[in-house]
Amino acid sequence: MILRSIVFLLVASACVAQTTSGTMSNSSDITALTRLANQGDTDAQIKLADAYLRGRGVVQNSAEALRLFRAAAGRDNPEAQYTLGSLYAAGIAVKRNDVLASLWFLRAAGNGSAKAQYNLGVRYAYGRGVPKDETQAAAWFRKSAEQGYAPGELGLAAGFANGLGIPQDKTEAFKWYKKAAEQGMAEAQTNVGIALREGIGVAVNYPEAKVWLEKAASQNNADAEFHLGIMYASGQGVPPNFVTAADYYRLAVEHGSAPALNNLALLYRDGKGVPQDQHQAITLSTQAAEKGVVVAQKYLSGAYFTGNGVPKDVAQGAKWMQLAAQQGDAEAECNLAALYLAGAGVPKSTEQAQIWYEKAAEHGFAKAQNNLGAIYGNGTGIPKDFVKAYMWLLLAQRNGYTTSQQGLDWLKPQMTAEQIAQGEAFAQQWTMSHAGP
Repeated sequence: MILRSIVFLLVASACVAQTTSGTMSNSSDITALTRLANQGDTDAQIKLADAYLRGRGVVQNSAEALRLFRAAAGRDNPEAQYTLGSLYAAGIAVKRNDVLASLWFLRAAGNGSAKAQYNLGVRYAYGRGVPKDETQAAAWFRKSAEQGYAPGELGLAAGFANGLGIPQDKTEAFKWYKKAAEQGMAEAQTNVGIALREGIGVAVNYPEAKVWLEKAASQNNADAEFHLGIMYASGQGVPPNFVTAADYYRLAVEHGSAPALNNLALLYRDGKGVPQDQHQAITLSTQAAEKGVVVAQKYLSGAYFTGNGVPKDVAQGAKWMQLAAQQGDAEAECNLAALYLAGAGVPKSTEQAQIWYEKAAEHGFAKAQNNLGAIYGNGTGIPKDFVKAYMWLLLAQRNGYTTSQQGLDWLKPQMTAEQIAQGEAFAQQWTMSHAGP
């Protein structure tokens, strides 16, 4: 498992609350601020603008608030520029306008605002008000991170983790996740814990992983709770304890973790840490599957095909397998192809079988590569093509599917030396084009 991508959250929409250092207690405060603001004091302009925006000590007046923010921004005050960007991003006091939001963030970022640099990175990452550009996103995240701004550190870490705009580097990702984690960001603490648990960019260290995951879990982070459940269920750095694992999975479920639903279902299925309860297992698996958890969808498919815990229903079995396949799970794609080939729960279709075997084969699933080779070799619903058959069987054999050797032995006597060479060349081209970074 790789460090999961973060969903970048715009902190801009809440930033107006951070523009003042205090509240207006009486009219004398407003009078003093008004005098200073009229003299061009940008700090006073920002505080007074905030008062008008919120109606604190004065009658609420969005137009006056905007005038004052713009006055301060015109004097290159990065806080005022950032705030204007935030207002346009959130549609507060003005009509939402992503282009103007990005322009104000750009001005604030150029004047050194780490918050604006982060938000500009987000905008380039998603193409909000600016063209989508992962390289620019990474550059702005780096500027923000180098100022010690935790969300910027988190954004830069995610860039390194997933190779977004910068070369993938799990070690660098861990370094920046840890910097953000040390500032208390639960998302970063979770990623540090996962990295230490799985050895991603750092040596495996279960005790330290547990510490970071517990820090994040104390902030109700569902992913941290889920991974703590895994640690207790599998005895990673702690004695195996299915009761504690179930407790963590329940907390994770309460905080929105779909994968935790599936893992809790498995505990109920096996009676580990909880009373064995097939009905509860199916209920939880269904909830997880409905939320898109692939492993739960495949489990439900098998349950319906075999009648394990549910009435046997091949149509339902095929439905859940198709949903898993549509998410790009290679095993599910291969299984769905077999269902189409047999007409089990779906209309019999060699064409659909070929399509799904090819999807799984392209994902490197050896069994699908073998079966696709067999389809081409036998001409099952399609014209025979010994070269393609040889290519896929050879890939499957090299991928550890030993049965493919029988197919290769059967094919070779029927092929010319030129066809064999062509099949080997195609297999080599496929391997090179699918090589990792």
